[in-house]
Amino acid sequence: MVQQSIYKNGSKNPPGPPSLPIIGCFPQMSTNPLQFLINAAREYGSVVHLGAIGPQQLYLIADPDCVKYVLQENPQNYTKGENFQDIKLVIGEGLVISEGDSWRYQRHLMQPSFHRQQIAAMVNDMTHLTDQMLERWQKKAVGAAIDVSKEMLFLTQKILLKTTLSIEADSDTTELTQAWNTIYKFLSDRLWAVIKPPISFPTPKNRQFKQAINTLRTVTDNIIQQRKQGNQTAHDILSMFMSTQDESGKGLSDRQLHDQIVGLFSAGFETSAVTLGWIWYLLSKYPTVERRLQAELVMVLAGRTPTFEDLPHLKYTKMVVQEAMRLYPGAWVYARNNLADDSIGGYHIPGGSMLLLSPFVTHRLPAFWDNPEGFDPERFTPERSVDRPRYAYFPFGGGQRQCLGDIFALTEIQLIVAMVCQRFRLNLLPEHPVECQPLLTLQTHKGILMTLEPRTELDNVSQRNTQKTLLTLNSDS
Repeated sequence: MVQQSIYKNGSKNPPGPPSLPIIGCFPQMSTNPLQFLINAAREYGSVVHLGAIGPQQLYLIADPDCVKYVLQENPQNYTKGENFQDIKLVIGEGLVISEGDSWRYQRHLMQPSFHRQQIAAMVNDMTHLTDQMLERWQKKAVGAAIDVSKEMLFLTQKILLKTTLSIEADSDTTELTQAWNTIYKFLSDRLWAVIKPPISFPTPKNRQFKQAINTLRTVTDNIIQQRKQGNQTAHDILSMFMSTQDESGKGLSDRQLHDQIVGLFSAGFETSAVTLGWIWYLLSKYPTVERRLQAELVMVLAGRTPTFEDLPHLKYTKMVVQEAMRLYPGAWVYARNNLADDSIGGYHIPGGSMLLLSPFVTHRLPAFWDNPEGFDPERFTPERSVDRPRYAYFPFGGGQRQCLGDIFALTEIQLIVAMVCQRFRLNLLPEHPVECQPLLTLQTHKGILMTLEPRTELDNVSQRNTQKTLLTLNSDS
């Protein structure tokens, strides 16, 4: 039986698995983080004590109402703080990392750049670059194998660079993407490292990391200065950031512009690419869902390139994306530090603790999701969603710090899914293992190898049988 002590304010100390001094549950958690956290939530409940790592207590917050409390109801007590010190070296004091008045000011200035009408203006770039990828795929031999993880990463990088900085040529993206790949690997390796030498130590990996940061900053600064000198004109996110002003006519400083762009690049393509990779994996494993999706695309698009105006009519496509993000959220865990003592779910949480909020865990709690391990897009119909707690599903975070780019990401992913599925069926290589690798984002250990099957020979049959397919599938569901 789990023993619980009663704290002086009446709240209890949370239960949790056995832990060791100084390192808490880190050894068990680092071996298989996802399964460890799922098991902890299912065995110990809404708030789980994972011991102390050094002087800091560690807790898992799993219940939707408790997640809501941290992200929405009492966010002023929960900061990103020291959890993001390594990332702060990369992205500075931009929106992703800033707190308090600085964060509120930047958010106020940047919000208009991500309104729906601004995202709609970027759709042509998204579809154009996706079409380029599909044309390249078309030249491959039938049955050729590709790693869709890498393909999606390359595509979302190109889309982000084009929509953010108007960079399109492959030669211009190489320096930036190589720098980011070095940074990502360095930060991922440190995530589960037992010993983390200070970055100030001149180790070879630390030097490579610092050089990659310098490259990212230099390239970004050069682009900003060229814009400010009038040497380049473009209608992209950078131009919107440069033109935005507050009520007094003040805009973002050069430093703030730099930090916003680097932060956007660092956070703006990786999670979308990860989500797309998992979507192709799931569609290959669930052919009934894939057929239903294809039927909707034929019905709504009839082979043409989707537009922003088409997205509200691609309802099942959106549900496929939502369900993929439920099972495999790109941002699989969020960390927060609490500034002062608090009570969450009736449990005492001492100030200075670290809290883990994991969409991967909460999205799989049987109390809120029937058959939580199954892939069932129609669980996101209005009828089946109406009684679900808001924070049973939070792939983009929540509260005042919900991801600013959520509409951008959903638009991009839906468009890519629609365009790819119109041209190809992607089939998972049977002998290729697909295993989750929880790094900064929810990667796969060895990529996702799939073969390309062009749909051109199936188009006429699909056109004739679309209505029949939809009626059959609806009657079966």
